Amino acid sequence: MGLFDRFKKNDKPKEKKAIPDNVEIDEDQLALKKIATTDKDRIKRAEAADKITNQFVALDLSKNVKDRAIRLIAINKVQDEDLLLDAAENSKFFDVRSFAWERLGENNKSIAEIVINTKKNKHVDEIFSKIVDEQTLEWIAIEANDKRYRTESLEKIDSPDVLYDLVFKSDDRSIRKSCVLKDSFTDEEILKKVAIEDKDEQVKRAAIGKIKSEDNLAEIAKSEENAKVRSLIFEKIDDPEILKNIVLNSQKSDVRLDLINQIDDESLLAQIALEDSDKIVRSEATKKITDEETLLKIISSENDRFVRQIAVNNLSDPKELIKIALEDEDQFVRDHAISNPAITDEKDFTYIAINSTHEDIANEALSHIESEDAFIDILKNAKIDSVRKSTLDNVNDLETLIRIVLANEDEEFSLKALNKIKVEKCLMKIYEQGISENISVRAVSLIKNQNYLTDVVKNDPSWRVREAAAKKIISKKVLKEVSHNDENEYVRNVAKKRMNL
Repeated sequence: MGLFDRFKKNDKPKEKKAIPDNVEIDEDQLALKKIATTDKDRIKRAEAADKITNQFVALDLSKNVKDRAIRLIAINKVQDEDLLLDAAENSKFFDVRSFAWERLGENNKSIAEIVINTKKNKHVDEIFSKIVDEQTLEWIAIEANDKRYRTESLEKIDSPDVLYDLVFKSDDRSIRKSCVLKDSFTDEEILKKVAIEDKDEQVKRAAIGKIKSEDNLAEIAKSEENAKVRSLIFEKIDDPEILKNIVLNSQKSDVRLDLINQIDDESLLAQIALEDSDKIVRSEATKKITDEETLLKIISSENDRFVRQIAVNNLSDPKELIKIALEDEDQFVRDHAISNPAITDEKDFTYIAINSTHEDIANEALSHIESEDAFIDILKNAKIDSVRKSTLDNVNDLETLIRIVLANEDEEFSLKALNKIKVEKCLMKIYEQGISENISVRAVSLIKNQNYLTDVVKNDPSWRVREAAAKKIISKKVLKEVSHNDENEYVRNVAKKRMNL
């Protein structure tokens, strides 16, 4: 029989029958099996195998013995079709499986075993070229060790049903992709299933590229993990209602997030911003919203501070921003409100500085104020004491400064205001009010009028005030008189030191 003659039989599917588990085997057959599997002499092993007549022993050898000559001798002993089928399906060795399939008349399967398990060469190519059965070609496309045979098998397959089966069975992503790209691979439901279930991006892309139904594309997008694949899908969908359905119903936040950039409908964006379960999706939707009413709803109902601050950033109504800057419980949100460029009027910043109960917000408002009138207003009316005091550096109005000193609500603050007064008549009037010893000392220390200072150093009952006056007196005569006559040692010493200058 020639090399290819054995493949001329017609394929005849065999019905598999159960092989009994417990088979009685004669001792002589077991002895021959032992020689065939363990003897060190290969010729003796072959002779023993050739003497075996029990088909169950022969089957066992054909399925498990590593020595090719022994297992082929053994399979040639098997005549029972059920035992041949067992060898064809279960032998560890493809040459046995191929021979068993040939004996059963399954010529395509016999050839397939050789093609699947052999590297590409011209002898196998000749056998392969004879295969036209597409189910056999499918088997080779799935199982062949040599990728070239897998590829060439696929090239010979045109049946849609075979391709639809193959695309889900092959482990080779290039085979799956090539299946999809076949002209006969057109069923959109199958394409959708491939796009949803296949793990390879290129296979998914190939399937999506052939899908025309936007509804099918939407179904794929709802659960798709790969952002690049989702992007390809969204590029193919034009129907805004389908996009709306995806963004509202997809269980994957990444899918919903990807679609935000394609949505311009503010009512839909508002629904997403107010209702979506994912804060990142809500934040991205909020970024695209300009409607003041919607933004205020988000600010009042949103739990996430970052989403709220985005809404605050998009507001353009200064009144609402001022309200948020003054009243919102979250410092982060208040900061964004007062930093919103929609607030530009110094009157608004003055109002915030006066009415805020949050020092950070009031100080930020102060940084936007330049006019002295505004600072004076804040100094008079701010709710926060530290904010009022921080305005003093920007206030030079004499009347305001005198009012602070005379009120003397906070002596340190009054002294700071007093330091800014340069008009001697005012300083003298303040001294004469006798507000406090510290203020009198400071006022005298700022006076230069020698006659006035002489009167103070001679007559003021407080030694500290007299001391302050002595430090400013120039007249040696007056200083001499003080150094001799003042009742306080400290004052006398100051006068003496001044005389020596």
